[in-house]
Amino acid sequence: MLTIHHYNVAVHDLEASVRDYADRFGMQRVGGIQHNDIGNFDAQAMGYGEQAIVRLITPSARDAPVAKFMAERANDLNPHGEGFYMVAFECDDVDAFCAQVRDGGGRIIRNEGASNAWVHPLSSHFVFMEVVPRRS
Repeated sequence: MLTIHHYNVAVHDLEASVRDYADRFGMQRVGGIQHNDIGNFDAQAMGYGEQAIVRLITPSARDAPVAKFMAERANDLNPHGEGFYMVAFECDDVDAFCAQVRDGGGRIIRNEGASNAWVHPLSSHFVFMEVVPRRS
């Protein structure tokens, strides 16, 4: 069974977005800004108390995957291409979940030895999904 762990929102200006989420939704920073080397982005978790709900992410380079994603969706109403990027789920057995997706004809992206995995958007009706082990 999957449960939502958090979701990521791609943003153009990380600090301005942190202020917006605090002012508009009453969220606060959960921890500090972290850099993700795999995706080449900076992220700030936001939520209530110690519970992170959303991670605001901004690309660290023009060729980062999230930068390409934002460029593709930019338009007159959304000039920076900001918006929903990925949802992360927790599950009891990531290996079994990955096998289920593959057995159903889906594609999994996973680094050898990693505890988490990603479901390719072509396998999930264009939703980029991350699956992480359930916290005990």
